[in-house]
Amino acid sequence: MLNRILDRRVRKDKGYDLYLEIPESEYFNFYEDVTEDDARNILDLFLEYHHDDGRPQNVKINYDKNNNSINIRAALNYEANDHTDPRIIPDYLR
Repeated sequence: MLNRILDRRVRKDKGYDLYLEIPESEYFNFYEDVTEDDARNILDLFLEYHHDDGRPQNVKINYDKNNNSINIRAALNYEANDHTDPRIIPDYLR
């Protein structure tokens, strides 16, 4: 799933806004509902997968039925971050 996510970043004064777009078919293979907790989980996995030490804040998730996609938006903060220890990502999510 993680390699099927489209991402876009917009530079802000302190960090970036990150936008993720996930095909609904991919999302619903792993998650039953569209929840903020699931969005945070996906963000954590996505950032780990790309070796990105940004800290997501203000996470929002939206199910766009017309576009058949799940959209996640978050602000990424990089100030005063320590390096994040890697986590193991299950193969089925890659």
